[in-house]
Amino acid sequence: MGTELEQLEIIADFINTHDRRMRYEGDSGVELLTDADGLRSWLLRYNFIHDRDNVSDEDLVLARELRSSLRAAINHNPHDHHDGFQSMNRAAGQFRFFYRFGEATDVIESVDVQGKGGIARLLILVFRLRENHLWDRLRVCMAADCQWVFVDRSRPGTGKWCSMKACGNRAKNKTYRERAKSG
Repeated sequence: MGTELEQLEIIADFINTHDRRMRYEGDSGVELLTDADGLRSWLLRYNFIHDRDNVSDEDLVLARELRSSLRAAINHNPHDHHDGFQSMNRAAGQFRFFYRFGEATDVIESVDVQGKGGIARLLILVFRLRENHLWDRLRVCMAADCQWVFVDRSRPGTGKWCSMKACGNRAKNKTYRERAKSG
């Protein structure tokens, strides 16, 4: 399961390329995929594309759309309540795949090449993780000023905060102060 959780970390890292942690009131976060070169670097880091592959501005738009829909499709996301799976299906519909069936394993591969092919391989990884029932281990931090996407590695799978030392501790202290004030 470790390897699959590491793969889930890749998905979390992709979603966190729009870092929603607030640095000040009203902060919309930091966009890390500011241009096609940034997306290319990210895809190269995780071997979704080859050194010779190009990434276009259209690929960047598609990647951001997919990223937004993946965030919204996280089951334990208290911050995004819109049509995650519908938008994920719309994004997935822009790719072409082929299937190869075998005695031991079946393979799904992208027909698309270059940057779009790399994004398609990321989507295949999402498909496999969902197929293996690991998607529920992906969480969004409950802290409204954080919203960091993380992999819940706890045994019961009920994590709420990206870090108990930071967001979890603040939430518990806030609850304690509110109880003490009203009591």
